[in-house]
Amino acid sequence: RQVFDQIKKAKPKKLYFYSNKARVDRPDEVRNNEEIRSWVKEVDWDCELHTFFREEYVDVYTSVRGAMDWVFENEEQAIVLEDDCVPSVAFFEFCDFFLDKYKDDKSVAFLSGNNYAKKYQRKEGIDHIYADFFSFFGFASWRNRWQEVNFHITVDEVMSKGYFETYFFNQKNTYFFKDRFTVVADFIDKTHVWDYVLSLNCIKNKWYGVYPITNLVRNIGVVGCHSNESVLRLVDYIEQSDHYPFTPQHIGEKDVCFEKQMLKKTIGKRPVKNIMKNVSKAFLGEKTYCKIKKFVKYVIENR
Repeated sequence: RQVFDQIKKAKPKKLYFYSNKARVDRPDEVRNNEEIRSWVKEVDWDCELHTFFREEYVDVYTSVRGAMDWVFENEEQAIVLEDDCVPSVAFFEFCDFFLDKYKDDKSVAFLSGNNYAKKYQRKEGIDHIYADFFSFFGFASWRNRWQEVNFHITVDEVMSKGYFETYFFNQKNTYFFKDRFTVVADFIDKTHVWDYVLSLNCIKNKWYGVYPITNLVRNIGVVGCHSNESVLRLVDYIEQSDHYPFTPQHIGEKDVCFEKQMLKKTIGKRPVKNIMKNVSKAFLGEKTYCKIKKFVKYVIENR
């Protein structure tokens, strides 16, 4: 409801409204599903409205990817908001401008609405940031980026060909994301979940993100059915103005402070088992560590 209320304030000229079908054995979900679909009646501004209401329930991975496929089949570019990503009105202005600015620059794959770096101090003339980071809690992209995404890409493929080492701006990010993707490799192979898949394609193809100089989208549901850790636990602010703080020069920058703070917010407090894993990697070497891990997994599954 909070997301849709912000969309109503922004009054987009085109709106693609997607809804998965509720599971019939869950009465509360059915009622909520019907209520949410009824909100299209509240579109009372000048708007070209498109709806995609599924007639049968599909899993979340098929659902979200299907919604974005639908949009980009019909539009050259789009802003994407999932149900728990509450945007400021300024987010729409930010996306409108930079979607146009970077439409022909294939090194930019997406615009993110996220900036968790409270201590970020922009330099004069700077109004956006280039980053080797992946945060999609409210984002925008283009058809010719989305339709080039390989949904069968694997972590092993990207890892073995050294793409991690050539993509990231600093070694700390390289190490962190290699660790993160190694942990979720089996999950990605099983689900082809869109955000991890898009991130892997970015690493392989050297596609980067553009980020705002202030936080434009607040996630209110990252802890839920499909996640148990909030990377936004320390981010409780959002841009209050309806207008994005553009500068006349519209200069973007790579900023070390921004990267460090984004990484810190994403990592949070690492559990002891992760610390021990990193020590083991450093001692054994990554290839040996991975071989041992796979062998142990095989033994456990086949004993």
